[in-house]
Amino acid sequence: MRACCAFIFLAACSDPVTPPEGVPPLPPVDQPTAYVSPFIGTGGFGFHAAASFPGAVAPNGMAKVGPDTSGPYGTGGFLHYAGYWYGDNAVQGFSHMHTHGTGIADYGILTLMPSDDFDASRTVPSGYQSPFDKASETASPGYYAVTLTRGNIRAELTATTRAAHHRYSFGPGGKAGARYLILDLDHHLEGGTVSDAEVVVSPDQHSLSGHLHSNGGMSRRYGGHDLFFAIRTRQPFSKQLVWSAGVAPADGQRASGTGVGAALAFDAIEGAPTIEVQVGLSLVSIDHAAANLAAEMPDWAFDATHKQTAAAWDALLSAARVEGGTEEQRRIFYTGLYHAFLMPTIQTDADGSFHGHDGMIHQADGYRFMSDLSLWDTYRTLHPLYSLLAPEQARDAVRSLHEMARETGHFPKWPLAGGDGGSMIGANAEIVVADAYLKGVRDFDAQGAYSVLRGAALDAVTPAGGRGGREQVVPYMKMGYVTADDTGTVSLTTEYGREDFALSNLAAALGETDDANTLRAHSLGYRKLFDPGSGFLRGRHADGSFTASHFEPLCSCPDYVEANAWQSLWMPSYDVDGMKTLFGGSGPYLDQLTSFFSQSKDYFDTLDPKALTASLQAPYYWPGNEPDIHAAYLFAQAGRPDLTQQWARWALLTHFSAAADGLPGNDDGGTMSAWAVFSALGIYPLVGSDQYAIGSPLFSRVQLRVPGGVFTIAADGAAAENAYVQSADLDGVPLTRPILIHKDLQAGHTLHMVMGPLPSSWGQTP
Repeated sequence: MRACCAFIFLAACSDPVTPPEGVPPLPPVDQPTAYVSPFIGTGGFGFHAAASFPGAVAPNGMAKVGPDTSGPYGTGGFLHYAGYWYGDNAVQGFSHMHTHGTGIADYGILTLMPSDDFDASRTVPSGYQSPFDKASETASPGYYAVTLTRGNIRAELTATTRAAHHRYSFGPGGKAGARYLILDLDHHLEGGTVSDAEVVVSPDQHSLSGHLHSNGGMSRRYGGHDLFFAIRTRQPFSKQLVWSAGVAPADGQRASGTGVGAALAFDAIEGAPTIEVQVGLSLVSIDHAAANLAAEMPDWAFDATHKQTAAAWDALLSAARVEGGTEEQRRIFYTGLYHAFLMPTIQTDADGSFHGHDGMIHQADGYRFMSDLSLWDTYRTLHPLYSLLAPEQARDAVRSLHEMARETGHFPKWPLAGGDGGSMIGANAEIVVADAYLKGVRDFDAQGAYSVLRGAALDAVTPAGGRGGREQVVPYMKMGYVTADDTGTVSLTTEYGREDFALSNLAAALGETDDANTLRAHSLGYRKLFDPGSGFLRGRHADGSFTASHFEPLCSCPDYVEANAWQSLWMPSYDVDGMKTLFGGSGPYLDQLTSFFSQSKDYFDTLDPKALTASLQAPYYWPGNEPDIHAAYLFAQAGRPDLTQQWARWALLTHFSAAADGLPGNDDGGTMSAWAVFSALGIYPLVGSDQYAIGSPLFSRVQLRVPGGVFTIAADGAAAENAYVQSADLDGVPLTRPILIHKDLQAGHTLHMVMGPLPSSWGQTP
């Protein structure tokens, strides 16, 4: 059974159901946004909270405007990384920048809140926040709305790429007198601060402008970043109050320093007055924020803007047009595809300018500069999804990463806003660049990018920032593994190994044969960490001795990062033949992999959703964290595609649903969602290569928009109970192994499979 959080109320736990026998399958999807549920993944608890963002946003938009909430567990912990948790009961305010699915809090800045009254107590969130009517809450691509019960205010939000439009309708029951709009420049998600801010009010122009300097959970690591804004109101305001730290609200037009805010008073009118506000954003300047607002919201057309943004989402999500499946399966699929385009974030202004990682202003030529890339996570599923279905976004991401490297001398680890947050391990930009090139994304300076990546991986002198911002590459190059003098020795070694594998393939594609051979040899260094006595990868000192005399494979020990020995064992997915040799053959390798999944199923089958353990990290296979999410597809690589079909389908139906707790852990910029999308399609990327493993398609027919036309995946008999591929062909030519090459996924081609309820021998290696 799927683990469901006891605190979530959106939907009960249930497995997807198939239509009754004789009922025709659902027709092809023509409007994907009708199946998107932004509240999926906004619930869960502890390590099983996905931290989804439910607010209004355009595809890859900078303006992610939505509610920051509080409730029975306050505003902290794992529950509010995106500012919102489904079990909360109060809205603190509506802020304009958020992450999606990350495991650390940042943003939640530039907050607006309507109010039916104002005094000095309402200059801080605890004073101006309001309970809300849960039944009134709704969200769809490009739109969020809720009714605030204090003052009976209907709040509606929509957004374009760089601007937001708020519409606040005051119903009966609020206090008599003026209506207020509160601007809080000091608000930040928990753990972050605003160290400096300024607001300037221009009553004659119905406008405000200014900036703030944000220091969030990651951005503080590089000194934080500036956000500039331009705000205008549709209705004239009759009074403005401003304040800063230590200074009480007073009539004025400017405030600066810390604790800065402003309140605008709108004269009461009869009936149900409405206040409309538009906000332009920029990381470059106030003038650029105003220009972005003028370019994207030239008039006061809330409904038209919402319709325009929803249409942009429909156009993007139509890259995959499914037929068949159930309502819930479609909802999971299209919400997953939607989540995949919430991050990374476009940070070029409307004129193409952007704030670089060198602190200078640059101009993007032929692409959109992006930041907010959770690379340790997204390289595994999200970027390959872009290469397949959204090559322009794939190009933008790669060119942005290369631009950051040109500015700083090295590729970043976790770029956010105007700098590198440096979070997590490895040098994962290497895989993103290599994988995109190998999967057909060529509109970037591949040779120039490779020269920087190659230097970090092979040069004797470590470049500025090291390989991925760390120095462990030196012992790795010397010993073949990161020694146990550093924490995370196994995880670091296997990450570098996967990166060397990807770079070796890129080098070969670019004609750098000697580099390719050297990098490929380096990628096999992880083998030195294999302990035949235990059957696991273990930390090793420089003298060759293993780290722990008493080894416990379920321990999240210092040798592993966000994983234990069981979950870390499967990282070398690029060297399955080598792993089989280490285990003593295919049989022992497959036995160990099967045990990994069987023990996971046993764990989840007996898990009490009300127990504390339901919120903890799972001990065996768990798609809620990155190190082992690909593991089900190793069976296919090892010659047993039937076991891939069994366990990939089990993972998809067990761990994903259309409920608020419908994602198994942090979505990490869309990583888990992209896993679900690929698994439902029945193909899964082998990252750092041009290959895909064939899995278990969920829909009877999917049309994928690829360059030049449509690639079709047809699965006769596809249904929840028909997990097994009986036969497969590509354009009528039988496939004898469960692997596709990216060039196979061409316009006009069809992958045809016949599905059944029992395992078959199709694709098995004798």
